[in-house]
Amino acid sequence: MTGLRAFLKSRGGWPGQIWMLVWASMGGAVLAHFGVPGGWLSGAMIAIALLATGDLGAPFSPIVRRVALTSTGVAVGSAVTPQMMKGFGAYPLSIIIMMCGVGCVIYASARVLERARGWDRMTALLASIPGALSYVFALAGTLKADMPRIAIVQVSRVFFLMALVPILVTEFSGPLALPPQGIVDSLPILMAIFALSFAVGYGAERLGLAAGSLLGSMAVSALFHATGFAPGRLPLGLIIGGQVLLGAWVGSRFLGFDWKLLRASLVLSLGSFAIGMVISTAFAGLTTYALGIPFAETMIAFAPGGLEAMTVLAFALGLDPLYVSAHHLARFILISLALPFIVRIWQSASGRAP
Repeated sequence: MTGLRAFLKSRGGWPGQIWMLVWASMGGAVLAHFGVPGGWLSGAMIAIALLATGDLGAPFSPIVRRVALTSTGVAVGSAVTPQMMKGFGAYPLSIIIMMCGVGCVIYASARVLERARGWDRMTALLASIPGALSYVFALAGTLKADMPRIAIVQVSRVFFLMALVPILVTEFSGPLALPPQGIVDSLPILMAIFALSFAVGYGAERLGLAAGSLLGSMAVSALFHATGFAPGRLPLGLIIGGQVLLGAWVGSRFLGFDWKLLRASLVLSLGSFAIGMVISTAFAGLTTYALGIPFAETMIAFAPGGLEAMTVLAFALGLDPLYVSAHHLARFILISLALPFIVRIWQSASGRAP
């Protein structure tokens, strides 16, 4: 076991990272074999998270993340149809309802966490922010909040979302029709899409856009397919490969965790997740009732966190990825803009000077 641990933890060692990806593929294959919705994505994540519990593995190279997001973005964009574009008119009102739900999620979760032993008010607030993790960490460092506790709740939330939301969606909405394969784009077209997607995604990330590689490649692919320049989709193998890569990358966030603190915070993490899901599901149901948007789509779009994972999950389940990604991106942008003001209000409410 010691030799295996050293092999896997050799930073920058491609043999170890390839072995981890093989392990992730096996986890995805198991869940896919048993028909679990989004099985390739969630199975890969769970497999790598299990490695992390044994202190096995090392963080993936940034290129793995970029390839994962770009390939899945191209796949998601290939599902765009003119019919999807007609639904844009319902997005603004739906996003407004979602943001009301986000406010309720943050307040309710923070109020529960701040009552737990060892949790200060600011740590409770930042741990309750659904998404925008990098921005939350940057702000936490300036506010002297407890970043390990914040990381545990935030990462656990994404884990629970990927593992449970597909099951909840199919439970409430019934079996979903997976996206049909149809024809496959030719190799020259695929090469052009991927080359432009890498360039646009890299530029988006340099500009600080959340999940820039995913959204940039998704935009490029959507443009190619919506205009008819690319009439088909990615080969099934590339779609599955992208989901495995993304799931493995999400699972790798558990590497290096303080497992004693994680075990101690597990109940709180589950409670925070449950609060967020109950409130988000209620607002998703309200949106379905008011606007007639399928509940499976509003539920994933309103899920508290995980822009990349929820967008890809929507695609894997045959839902509208544009609707889902638009809501998660809007949530990220609005939270990023509003968080400094939320912090000041929260500090003032605690009796401290802003």
